[in-house]
Amino acid sequence: PLAVGPGAYVRLGTLSFQPTDVVRRFIAVPAGATRARIVLRTPNAEAHAAAPALFYLHCLQLAPQERFTAYELKERVSIGHPSFAAGAGSAEQRYQRFMDVLGGATLEVCVAQFWNQLDRHAVDVAVDFHGITPAGSQSARSPGGASGLGAAIAINGNYGVVRADFSAAVRPEYGVRPKATLDVLRTALRPLSATVAPCASERDIHPASGVAIHRLVLDYALETKSDGATIRPRLPALDGKIYESWADDFALAIFDANKRRVASQISYTASVTLRRRGSYLVRVQIRHRNEKDLEALKAAPLLVDTQLATKISIPTFPTLAAAFTGTVVGSRPAAGGGIARGATVPLFFRTELTGVPAEAAPGDVLCGSLSLSAQTAELPIEYVVPARARAAEKPEAASNGAAADSEAALTPAERDRRALDEAIRSLRIGWIRKAKDDGVREQLVGDLLASDGADADADFRAAVLSAQLDALDPARKTHLPWSDGARLTAEAARSAVGVADRIVELTYPLALTVGLLQNQSHQAAGVGDADRRRRKQLAEAARDRLVGALTTKCRALAFLTTQPTASSRSSETSVDFVDVVSASGDGSGGGGGGGHWLADYEKAVADLARWVGEKQQDEDAQFLVATLPLLVAKQSHGRALLSALRWIDRAPLLESNAAERRAMVEMRDLLVSQLGWSVWADHLRDLALVERPSSYEAL
Repeated sequence: PLAVGPGAYVRLGTLSFQPTDVVRRFIAVPAGATRARIVLRTPNAEAHAAAPALFYLHCLQLAPQERFTAYELKERVSIGHPSFAAGAGSAEQRYQRFMDVLGGATLEVCVAQFWNQLDRHAVDVAVDFHGITPAGSQSARSPGGASGLGAAIAINGNYGVVRADFSAAVRPEYGVRPKATLDVLRTALRPLSATVAPCASERDIHPASGVAIHRLVLDYALETKSDGATIRPRLPALDGKIYESWADDFALAIFDANKRRVASQISYTASVTLRRRGSYLVRVQIRHRNEKDLEALKAAPLLVDTQLATKISIPTFPTLAAAFTGTVVGSRPAAGGGIARGATVPLFFRTELTGVPAEAAPGDVLCGSLSLSAQTAELPIEYVVPARARAAEKPEAASNGAAADSEAALTPAERDRRALDEAIRSLRIGWIRKAKDDGVREQLVGDLLASDGADADADFRAAVLSAQLDALDPARKTHLPWSDGARLTAEAARSAVGVADRIVELTYPLALTVGLLQNQSHQAAGVGDADRRRRKQLAEAARDRLVGALTTKCRALAFLTTQPTASSRSSETSVDFVDVVSASGDGSGGGGGGGHWLADYEKAVADLARWVGEKQQDEDAQFLVATLPLLVAKQSHGRALLSALRWIDRAPLLESNAAERRAMVEMRDLLVSQLGWSVWADHLRDLALVERPSSYEAL
């Protein structure tokens, strides 16, 4: 290979080309170089002596145990003016390209004229090298490394200030303006499960020895925090390699909460954009001939790189003192604008950063790059997220409430007895939901409501009735009111309407004060602030109970409205979603068919909508399930279907809302059936096999 002189510059000379000519030169890259600049130039006369021609420029370095694309440049270069005319103009034809290089390895530079480009052309080729590396590490890897195993500058966020020394080993470097940015959050996941088993396919068994190839399957749970998150799952020791890999092969697939495969990759991992926020399963498969070697990888962590929406800057300083006084280097050239060859200069990084994403836990890593000059390669940096600062404790203001005074007046024995009474009361309320026998439940509710003393306040009565309401409609969060899984009967629905009305009567006055107390909470802390917070908590609890009661009332009325003759059906018989009968009747709740419940249902929906914000109305599946049947009752099937489709498309794919997603899909299918769109119904039924498969697809 050609040696590079002290100026880190090598000229390959003027090369003459005709169609299909290929010229290769090999250059010994000096240690400490991180970037090469390849310059192609044509003499003035030659640029106009022939028609413009297309050239291929291919530069390549081979690094041990690294894929060949780690350090590669492939470009097409046009020599000659686009507006070619013989003898016209005198502008020099000059093209330059940059590529990251590895110091100490040989660089191949290949230039070729395309086969259909006529005439001869002369091209002058020169290469010069630049490099600023961490001091003492002249072979530090540039970001061009495919595996991500190269050395990175580590910045521990717990240190406050971190120092790193840099040197220019190849040539003097000028225009040094350090700029450190972070743009990737890297988290590590441990596998939920790991299994090693022989491959079942006949082609995976050696025909002579009968030895089977084994595979290790690792499952990782991944949850994204926003829609459109861009992630890259990786096993750095395995991905980005085939012939250099230790394993026979490596593959992964990403499944959403519906078990639908949204991405799959083999050997070479790449970024994937997940359209919807939710819970995902990353399944990794590693195949190898030795079962014991796979057993050692059962706890292998998976690295997940998530692209940050906004880049984070790390302030850099020329001295330790400047790191505290605030003289940032990036605004002007450092060290007089350059680094002499062989010299070493320090940089100091402040590690207390703003803009660190909330989902970054202590110990996670933020990845980015450090740019020192325009001529040198960017160096990878890794920032360790520090321990979180303790939140400032708000001083507990003195309270002037009667409740606090009465609590302070109690003796320790009286406080113990009150705490015991509260625990027993909470236990009895909890058993209202757990009781299997209706008679036991009714007796328990009656005993609690008939109790005197402290148990007679409105908040306690509302809590008892809310528990009773949950027992009457236990599947309100998971099933449609008329589905078999809801197990709602006409008798239970009528009882739920009555219980909900009692809860509304008890909670309405206190729930109205939420807005007033919210405004008062913005006042300065002072006397009575603790009482105000307590009253606000009670008011918010009353509002939540009121909304829950109205939601269950709407579900019950939807059930009664959408059955042909609610009063004529057995209380143990479930009903199907059928056409709503005519809305004739006095709406008083008496009579025969379901139409007489419609007026009550419409009023209940209007009452619920006043307590639920517009945004929540579109996003809350319980609200939609409870209110959409009213649109059906008014023959507005299309509006109801639009709301259901919008929710299904926007709802996050979480494990926690799986039941709600099933209920909304059932609602969509029923509405399509009501509209008589049989072709679409058949399409949705077939599409369910792909969107919601029963099991994970095999790798």
